Amino acid sequence: MDKKELRTEYLQIRKNIPDEIRKEESKNITEELVKLIKENSFSAVLLYAPKKYEVDIMGAFDRINLPVYFPRCDKDEMDFCEVDDLSKLRLGNFNVREPKDGCPLFIPKENEKYLIAVPGIAFDEKGYRIGYGKGYYDKYLSRFEGYDFYKAGVCFKECIVKDTFHDDFDIRTDTVIY
Repeated sequence: MDKKELRTEYLQIRKNIPDEIRKEESKNITEELVKLIKENSFSAVLLYAPKKYEVDIMGAFDRINLPVYFPRCDKDEMDFCEVDDLSKLRLGNFNVREPKDGCPLFIPKENEKYLIAVPGIAFDEKGYRIGYGKGYYDKYLSRFEGYDFYKAGVCFKECIVKDTFHDDFDIRTDTVIY
């Protein structure tokens, strides 16, 4: 099965997860994510606002005492902007909540460590992901290749794939929380 077929199959699997299970798994994933953040010395955390059926990690926002950034996408690129209050998110491209204009742009610094929560439709056991096919996270992380990003993939346990399916340009996560 190629990536496109896996994407279609796992979008359907994810959509079919009952709401109560999706909420419970999201809560457990958020707990693990917060634990990971608190056990490490990150300078900032890059989260995301979930689309329908994605893992909802928004519960982490108020529980971490660090600067938090959310993605904003243009046609081809993604950047992260600081959000200190969830009212600073608006509905943007791809029907995803993203930072309003005026939110400060995230610029990584050398010698600082960051956590980036990476959503995925599915992940394999090695930490490679299937996203929506635009490569936003891979492109973003490759722009800052020399910086210290701890990449935490997040997905539902029903969406862990045994087979590897990565391309040369795909960036592997350091861990997958499910």
